[in-house]
Amino acid sequence: MHRLSAYGIGLDVPTGWEAELSLQDDAEKIEIDTAPPGHGLVVLHAANFWLPNERDDYGSEALEAMGPAGVFIALVEFDRVSVGSLLFEHHGIPADLQPDDFDPNALRRPMREQAGLQRFFHSAGRAFCLHAAIGSHNNRRTLARDVNSILSNLTIE
Repeated sequence: MHRLSAYGIGLDVPTGWEAELSLQDDAEKIEIDTAPPGHGLVVLHAANFWLPNERDDYGSEALEAMGPAGVFIALVEFDRVSVGSLLFEHHGIPADLQPDDFDPNALRRPMREQAGLQRFFHSAGRAFCLHAAIGSHNNRRTLARDVNSILSNLTIE
């Protein structure tokens, strides 16, 4: 396991997983007074499989590469003014996601037996969307545990 940390986001990455923290492509458009101190808006991708080099914020290209045992997580930051909105009213990193929270119809482009979910929340004065996808809806009990395990090691400052 190794620790990935940048832009106020930290994640313990287990052996066999890949993770990357980056700034959104349009981060330079964010107004200085609403952006997190010292940086633009962050995207975190983590997966228990090889991540393609080119991915959009929500990892569509990664989902194309994901097999039935795959888990993919995207954490996408939104402008700080979103923190006070109803959409981002949940406080804290989502925890204890249930297997039945994962829905094949929740993915932008349903593929094979994949399933996903989205959770909007705020933490440390920052607004985020958590997008998680699993490779097999039939194996959602095991794969949901893997998602929860990764999220338990996520920190936001």
